[in-house]
Amino acid sequence: MNSLIGFLRHEKSLIIGFLSLVAMFFLAEPIRENLSSITVLAVVFAWLFFVILSAAINVVHHAECLAHRYGEPYGTLILTLSVIGIEVIMITTVMLNAKENPTMGRDTMYSVLMIVMNGLIGVALVAGAFKHREQGFNVRSFSTYMSCIIVVCGLGFYMPLVVPANHLFAYEVFLVFACLCIYGIFLRIQTVEHRSFFVYESSSAPHEENEYDSSRGGLYHGSMLLLTMIPIILLAKSLAIVIDEGLLLVNAPPAIAGLIVAILILSPEGLTAVRAARRNEMQRVINISLGSGLATVGLTIPVLLVVSLMTGQTLELGLDGDQAILLLITVLSLKASLSDAKTNVLEGMIHFILFIAFVLTLFVID
Repeated sequence: MNSLIGFLRHEKSLIIGFLSLVAMFFLAEPIRENLSSITVLAVVFAWLFFVILSAAINVVHHAECLAHRYGEPYGTLILTLSVIGIEVIMITTVMLNAKENPTMGRDTMYSVLMIVMNGLIGVALVAGAFKHREQGFNVRSFSTYMSCIIVVCGLGFYMPLVVPANHLFAYEVFLVFACLCIYGIFLRIQTVEHRSFFVYESSSAPHEENEYDSSRGGLYHGSMLLLTMIPIILLAKSLAIVIDEGLLLVNAPPAIAGLIVAILILSPEGLTAVRAARRNEMQRVINISLGSGLATVGLTIPVLLVVSLMTGQTLELGLDGDQAILLLITVLSLKASLSDAKTNVLEGMIHFILFIAFVLTLFVID
């Protein structure tokens, strides 16, 4: 009995997720009939957002337990791939259910990049600087991440702007293989040849807290991670419909959908990064944030292109003018501020201000 109570207490988000699936099955028709009501949309959106966010936090928790068990760099890799799994599911579902919004996938990936490279890094650097002033990390990992991100973003978001329409299909096929090749080689580098690039030893760093030191085995955490993904997958379609109808009802910019999905995906990982910064583990912040950014473009672009080609769904990858400029500013500022392998509060504020600029552009630029 005690073990059952303990399971229910620790896996309450899993239980809530499956109960929500049952509730959605019975309430789907009444909700569908009242989608024109802003009150109904707001209530259903809040409900689904909370349930999916709670499940995502639980997925990240189990990923962190596996990370603690297997160590770096595998720990961060497990966490990153778990979050990217959620991201691909959410973006694909929302993209397939969006009404005439071919930029949905692109906007979400762009939002993820802006959040992790500006919002997440900015907040983490500021939080860490208030407690530790200056923090160090392995600059070789930063250089590796940035080289891959620059190339994949250039090929995925800038080149489609200049490729002629009659050659776009051939270019997209090349892009799928290019992204997978770059990310595959990166994984090999991270886990085999150059694992030391992604680890930073500092005598001033405290011993890691044991909040994820679970007595349960890796099989349990792996199974719970996969089970908790089920309600996320099945509820994502309902959330996609609610987001689409809500944006149409309030006449909001279509890019807001991408921001909502990106926030939902990255909130648990963001909390992990900020906690790591407070523990003086800036290397973990770099691994989480830039690892997510690279996985977003390196894995999500190929998946969305394959889905687009298989379903006939239109997918536009080329950035709008404001997006292209802000992404370029972000990459240049990251290269300038973090190339010395030390972080401080000014660098954190620079990227946080860039994040605020990103949010403002969603509303002030058509």
